[in-house]
Amino acid sequence: MAGKRFGLTDRDYAVLLLGDADLEAQLRAIRGQLHRQAQADATLQDDIADIAKRASTASGEYGMHLENSWVDEMHASVFQDAAHSTAAIGMLAPLLESLFVGIFAGIRDIAPPAQPVTPTGPRAAHAADPDFWDPHVVFSAAGRKRTQVPHGICELVETTGLTAHMPADYAQMLGAVFAYRNKMLHHGFEWPPAERAKFEARIAREGWPAEWFDRSLTNGETWIITISDALIRHVLAQIDAMLEGIGAFIQSRYP
Repeated sequence: MAGKRFGLTDRDYAVLLLGDADLEAQLRAIRGQLHRQAQADATLQDDIADIAKRASTASGEYGMHLENSWVDEMHASVFQDAAHSTAAIGMLAPLLESLFVGIFAGIRDIAPPAQPVTPTGPRAAHAADPDFWDPHVVFSAAGRKRTQVPHGICELVETTGLTAHMPADYAQMLGAVFAYRNKMLHHGFEWPPAERAKFEARIAREGWPAEWFDRSLTNGETWIITISDALIRHVLAQIDAMLEGIGAFIQSRYP
């Protein structure tokens, strides 16, 4: 962490770029909701284990009833996992999107830096375009624009020279988060089989860590895909690391 000015840390400088948005309160709310979801999961797993224990010693019709209850609860747990996965991605993806929208708008609006930012990369040719600072937008070499959030973020990170201050796998993380968000947004819990296969292929193609996603199977085939606790923890840790890096970048360039 760079030296403090006026008692402000690198993270503070990054958060100040967001203006009135209270990022810290948002993160506390998200972590609180994720904690409550984890408690609900633990409660359900305890209930399932209790039914299984009782079924192992019961017999007759009551034993059959307990076995059927166990199957029902196991089935319900898959959909609870999917609901919690959708809630998690529904909080994390918009947070990341709004974070970068605010950060780049903040950089755009502050005074010229002591060390001027010289735009680089394919986006640099469009610095005069009113959408230049919008991370939703990706520019082609011919100047055509399309909406593609993670790529727009990465273009602006490269263009502004922020790359060295970002976690090494931030682009990979953003790609996984927004790709999964789009699948859940458009297909719900149970994606069409072709969409499941395409996403599995993309995980391999992009080199996303296997532990970032969990799967429930039916007949040996992928049925429901959820984000894992490992990915959720990684996203939250990356947000912290990105804020530190952005703040260090700001402190190094802006008096």
